[in-house]
Amino acid sequence: MKIFSNKDLCRLVYRSESRIAHSDVAGLDAIFRVSIANNRRDGITGCLALPDGKFVQVIEGEQTRVGELLGRIRADTRHENLTVLGEWAIRNRLFTGWAMARPDPAPLQEQAFRIVTETGSGAQVTAILSALMDQTEKLLGVGNW
Repeated sequence: MKIFSNKDLCRLVYRSESRIAHSDVAGLDAIFRVSIANNRRDGITGCLALPDGKFVQVIEGEQTRVGELLGRIRADTRHENLTVLGEWAIRNRLFTGWAMARPDPAPLQEQAFRIVTETGSGAQVTAILSALMDQTEKLLGVGNW
């Protein structure tokens, strides 16, 4: 993974509606496999959750690379109605070591689930997904899977 100076780092959070059936495990797994390879190449870290027919993603990296990735994501026909929930400069990454973390949103309580899938700001979604990954890391060991 490439190392960037902290001044170049940003975090972007978006939500979109999936056009892939939740039961299409092979199609969803393919997204993760390709994303992990591309993100490692581009020095991107982050998290992609698939709750309730949505894509909810936190992307961290050098500002130019994050912008390029967002352009590719916007052009991807596997989802629609993309809404950027927030974008801001950061000093440190939350998803260090995760080219593409994949949390399971199932254990979320109803309010947190609604924040992630419907109403939350970028900061709220980031906090919830980060907490899910912290729980995952404690249960299974440190990431990069």
